[in-house]
Amino acid sequence: MDSSPNYNNYTLEELLDVQNHIDNEQYPERAKEIELAISNKMQDPDIEEEIEKQQESDKYSTFWPRFWAATIDGIAFAIILYVECLVFGVEYSAEDKFLQALNGVQFAIYAIFMHGYFGQTLGKMLMDVKVLNHDTETEINVKQALRRESVNLVLNIFWVLIILVVATSLEMSGV
Repeated sequence: MDSSPNYNNYTLEELLDVQNHIDNEQYPERAKEIELAISNKMQDPDIEEEIEKQQESDKYSTFWPRFWAATIDGIAFAIILYVECLVFGVEYSAEDKFLQALNGVQFAIYAIFMHGYFGQTLGKMLMDVKVLNHDTETEINVKQALRRESVNLVLNIFWVLIILVVATSLEMSGV
């Protein structure tokens, strides 16, 4: 005895789960019933509104993709810095605050360039995270990327200047 379940009693989430897991070849009639039940549920205004809210919520749930994108960008930038050190013959040291501050400026410029021209950094490209204009939901331009990254850029430039001023004053005082 092969009785078919009453799909009208299923929630939309349950129907979608069944649709993803049903063997269409073995149960083609049930698959059609499920599609019809999903179609009927989708026409319910309450469910349609709930789906739109869920999609809107999911759209901004990007913590982990952004985390991994930042990790990838950090690794990529570390490789770039390593190559720079080899090319320019600079020995990188954790105590070299000037070089660290300069690297911070470079990273801010990298972020501005990548966001301004491509809408994403390399890590965000790999993780499919996009930086969009909140009004138009289009990619940001260079001016917006500069505003977005301006605090980081200014703080790192300020840090470079402080280090230069302190180094210069120490050199003048003979210390």
